[in-house]
Amino acid sequence: MSREIRADYGQQYLLPPCVEDWVPEDHPARFIREFVDALDLSGLGIRQSESGEGRPAYAADLLLKVWIYGYFTRTYSTRKLEKACLDSMSLVWLTGNNAPDHNTLWRFFSNNKKALKKVFKEGVRIAAGAGLVGMALHALDGTKIKALASNCTGQHREQLEETLRELDAAIAKIETGIEKERGAEEDAQWRLPKELCDKHRLREAVAEGLARMEREGKAHLHPLDEDTRMMKCEGKPGFAYNAQAVSDAHSGLIVAQEVFNEENDIALLVPMLEETAATLGGQTAAETLADGGYASGEQIARAREKEFEILLPVEPRNAGPYHSVNFQFDARRDIVTCPLGEALVFEREKEARRGYTVRVYRCKNKNCEHRAQCSRDKRGRGIEIAGHHEAVRAQLAKQRLESNRCKLKRRGAIIERVFGSIKEQMGFRRFAFNGADSVRAQWSLLCAVFNLGKMYKVWKKGKLKLAQGTA
Repeated sequence: MSREIRADYGQQYLLPPCVEDWVPEDHPARFIREFVDALDLSGLGIRQSESGEGRPAYAADLLLKVWIYGYFTRTYSTRKLEKACLDSMSLVWLTGNNAPDHNTLWRFFSNNKKALKKVFKEGVRIAAGAGLVGMALHALDGTKIKALASNCTGQHREQLEETLRELDAAIAKIETGIEKERGAEEDAQWRLPKELCDKHRLREAVAEGLARMEREGKAHLHPLDEDTRMMKCEGKPGFAYNAQAVSDAHSGLIVAQEVFNEENDIALLVPMLEETAATLGGQTAAETLADGGYASGEQIARAREKEFEILLPVEPRNAGPYHSVNFQFDARRDIVTCPLGEALVFEREKEARRGYTVRVYRCKNKNCEHRAQCSRDKRGRGIEIAGHHEAVRAQLAKQRLESNRCKLKRRGAIIERVFGSIKEQMGFRRFAFNGADSVRAQWSLLCAVFNLGKMYKVWKKGKLKLAQGTA
């Protein structure tokens, strides 16, 4: 007769179970414990809790372990983390059978936003010290991630202007009615009705919102999160942030990360290269790849000045024969030559949208048989030459090399799979906090945990040594 295994709720143990036996030797919780114990938390700026009277405070390393393990297991809510500290055997083991509540976890996050970015950097440095980070090829890209703020509660210029017109009409109607009643009873004491006062206050708030949009040059703002901006995210416009990352081709690790509220990547090339250098001890890869969204002449020139080696597509796909990249500038003769050999002469200087000065050269040959194909401008084809022209031409020549074209084809496989893993495998598609500082802290923690997931696989094979766990 077969025996069935059933729960024995009256089971008693001669000796109490040992905490160390609660999770296997290669469990991720053990790796996270070793990683956190290897950090100098005070050196990273993580605030240590001080307890006077009453119950002792939870240690900073214990709370950091809970946060990291929570993100490791796709648990991003403080209330769910609180519940997991009671229900999850691995977290019970990691906390030593302690259970911090959601308010304690939230306060730790709120008090250590800047330090969490240093935790990310320290993780990269540990990986680099173990020889996991390659310095041959990196790739840069960004992804839009939804803000916590909702579109429905945002301020939009068109809606505010329509509301302002409606309020002006309503106020005028009420004031007209008041004047008629006041004329019928001239000796009566009058006070502004509450309805009119409320509309005046609302009008002031709407006018202030429009004035702020005018000052900042924006068409959309959110009162609950003043840092977020309207961007196209997952095919739809909405309030979001531009999350950036630099990934290493050798290991797949994220070696630099940051969050911006810029709607595009045009001004982010050099800031992200500087962030990479700050993380990796002043070094960047032998080559950093980026897509055409970063192809700003000003940024390319700055990268060249700082001796950052970059490779990105300056020449767009399917560029026609009369695209500006096919025009040659001769600085000595101060002319621009078109693909047909026609000279474009200097016309004037003007201020570009980004604040620098460009020189405009224009074709004066009105009898050119290719004039219609070259330009629709009645004045003739115009070409703008900026101070960064030489740097752009050097990058164009670099891009046209067959070996570099092959490198550029690898860019998506290096960096875009990082965002795919974060959004699909880690299930992260929306920030859980308002404000740029909180969003940056959450992205830093998320990228740190992404790296720890890769480092854990190496640690599991015994090829990565950290500090011995003491918890």
